[in-house]
Amino acid sequence: MDETSPADASISRVEDGRGGFDAPIRDTLLRLGYLSQDQTARVMAYQVERNLDFDQAALELGYITVDDLDQAREQLINSMALQDTRRRAVSDELVVVHQEASIRSESIRLLRTQIIAQHMRSGRRGLAFVSPVGNVGCSYIAANLAASLSQVGIKTLLIDANMRNPRLDQFFGLDPAAPGLSSFLSLQVARPERVVHANVLPSLSVMTAGPVVGRPQELLSGNRFRDGMNTLLREYDLVLFDTPPSNSNADALTIGAAAGYALMVARRNISYFKDVNVLTDQLAAARCPIIGAVLNEY
Repeated sequence: MDETSPADASISRVEDGRGGFDAPIRDTLLRLGYLSQDQTARVMAYQVERNLDFDQAALELGYITVDDLDQAREQLINSMALQDTRRRAVSDELVVVHQEASIRSESIRLLRTQIIAQHMRSGRRGLAFVSPVGNVGCSYIAANLAASLSQVGIKTLLIDANMRNPRLDQFFGLDPAAPGLSSFLSLQVARPERVVHANVLPSLSVMTAGPVVGRPQELLSGNRFRDGMNTLLREYDLVLFDTPPSNSNADALTIGAAAGYALMVARRNISYFKDVNVLTDQLAAARCPIIGAVLNEY
């Protein structure tokens, strides 16, 4: 780190690269008074030297605490999230909300306990829900688990990365035509936080798939998707991704690689062992470990 870094070093917004994704959290920390101009300049120099994200560099230098960062992230998420969007009541398919005493809800809560114990406690923040074929309830499991996690105060973001046949807007009563993931990836929106519906339920935010676009695989394969998702992974306790079935496209593999980990969803008499085996091998090749599997019967 250069101790002689000038106090008036430029901290203006950068429109591309990691600096562009760091700018909002950097500016928020400055605005809240957690960093001075001089400290910000030092953090930026240290960030480049160590190849770190801005928030990680500030923590390593001891200029901010984890609590400072959490408060800044909370304010950033709420200030940049979609505003004035029309919301309907959440769907009856959210059994953890509408049927809390049911066997289905208890099954989701058991899955929640396992995710917290075996995934989150290891510091993992991303999880993609994948399936080898359609009609197995992948969206159902993802939506209910996200709602269940939020019920115990875990700050959760649920992303509908199935831009081919999105469903999560239906679960949460959101406008399917509102800006979403496709809007960010197609450069219609500058920041991923701009297409997040904050506090759909307490502690739960949702990013819908957004308007229909052509060539979703090309959009998902670009650096913009990975960089944007890395930004969101730092801002939430857990980020869940719903994905399309893998037998018709490679989207789930790309999304799983960005999330870092996957949970397999299968269904009795619909998913076959050979299909599950193929997807398991494909995810391994994409360096996306499978942390477990759910046999859905609902």
